[in-house]
Amino acid sequence: MAPRRVPRTAAALALCAGLLAVSACAPGDGSPAPTASRSVPQATFVFANAAPAPTLDPAAASTVETSRIAAQMLEGLVRADPSTGEPVPALATSWERSADGRSYTFELRDGVRFHDGTALDADAVCANFERWESLAAAGQRTSFATVFRAAGGGSLYAGCTVESPSSLVLSLTAARTSVLRALTQPAFGIASPEALAAGTQETHPVGTGPFRYESGDGSGVVLRADPDYWGELGDIGTLEFRTVAEPELRYVALRLGQVDGYDQVGLDSFAPLAREGVQVFQRDPYSVSYLGINQNVPPLDDPDVREAIASAVDRGAIVREHYPDGTRVADQFLPARFAMDGTDLRVPSYNPQRARELLAESSYDGEPLRFYYPRHTSRTYMQEPEKVYADIAAQLVRAGFVIEPVPVDWTDGYAQQVQDPEGDHALHLLGWNGGYRDPDYFMGALFGGPSGEFGIDNASLFRAVDRAAALPDGEERTRAYASINDRLSRLLPAVPLAHPISAVAVDDSVTSFPLTSTGYEEFNRVRLDPAR
Repeated sequence: MAPRRVPRTAAALALCAGLLAVSACAPGDGSPAPTASRSVPQATFVFANAAPAPTLDPAAASTVETSRIAAQMLEGLVRADPSTGEPVPALATSWERSADGRSYTFELRDGVRFHDGTALDADAVCANFERWESLAAAGQRTSFATVFRAAGGGSLYAGCTVESPSSLVLSLTAARTSVLRALTQPAFGIASPEALAAGTQETHPVGTGPFRYESGDGSGVVLRADPDYWGELGDIGTLEFRTVAEPELRYVALRLGQVDGYDQVGLDSFAPLAREGVQVFQRDPYSVSYLGINQNVPPLDDPDVREAIASAVDRGAIVREHYPDGTRVADQFLPARFAMDGTDLRVPSYNPQRARELLAESSYDGEPLRFYYPRHTSRTYMQEPEKVYADIAAQLVRAGFVIEPVPVDWTDGYAQQVQDPEGDHALHLLGWNGGYRDPDYFMGALFGGPSGEFGIDNASLFRAVDRAAALPDGEERTRAYASINDRLSRLLPAVPLAHPISAVAVDDSVTSFPLTSTGYEEFNRVRLDPAR
């Protein structure tokens, strides 16, 4: 752990005070070492998030910040292999899929206890599945609701059955290829049933992970290494997540020693960090940013109007001006790593003259379009939303649209407002960050059912998305997703903008950082220089 640096000038001291005002290895498979004989790490590590976590319960919210914090405390039955993204053992040491794909039998790891001292067993796991199912049944937009959605409505979840204290069966109403991969998400971290009964999950998760909750909330939380953890504790004894919303302030916080690492390196910080020899790790593109179009708001139900919007937007210029080098201009919603590109993509290229022609022939009559955009946030899929908004709005105005700006602070429930079926959003900026290595994570969440965000209720599209999710990996599944990409390029529920990269910067106390494309890094795998 590097010693805290002391600012050398009065200006630096003032900035340091301002910052303080603004923010307050894979687990092994062996049995846990006896507490008395294991060394508990003492180092403190402070990591700056780009936004506060709206809750510490990953089952209720799928933001990167919630998932990142929760992943240190809660573990799932399986975790994602950092190289392939495929499921590997975590709380389950093994599993067996039935021949028809409609059930999974899991064998649990022996000797694991929750942070409150209660034992992990099959009853505890099933209690979590029942809770997730009840949240989805109540209408909450959760990862469980998306993963276990059934074609035509309802749920794929058919129950969780305890076979023995160390064995359980997860049953489905139909096969779904992505289910086991989906269980690698922090949203499926197993919590103590006693803590769930106490109702503290949103503020004080109790799991089996390498860190246990100490204090704080989604804006700033302190975790401590659990001396009774069954796996490897790593080098960090105290882990603090601190919210620093502005990219420039995150950069300065690192250079002044206020934090030891931070996410979402700002565009203007890459060059200074490189000159100063600071370690910067770039994630592969595994997210999509888009301009959402709500077809529930006339005249956006007119295909000519949507095509005019897409033709008016210079996606290439947006990427060059507002995303890090290596970001790809998007013409579809699946990142390139899936290799499921559409073969007949029709997202219009930038052509302002064509946009004006389409608009003249359309039902648009000059009515103002309410354009929502988030403020005071940096997202994996969009680091500078205010500037992206300004450029896109100017391009739309030049094409003949009348734009009414609606800025909303991210922390004021921006995402909920632009996903509200009763909302008045005509256009909006948003995106989606990959959570597990399967295309259904993108297609199912965005286009797997009726959408208040895009105003689409297209039964045949939903069936196509569900069919693709159920297909086994292989050529047929690849063709199915390519076909969906083609179809979305004609329907235009949104204009895909970019598949961005994102980056993490860390100080020189870090010798190894377990970067993941999802942003759910495991901080017990961070390696620190013992000499610092």
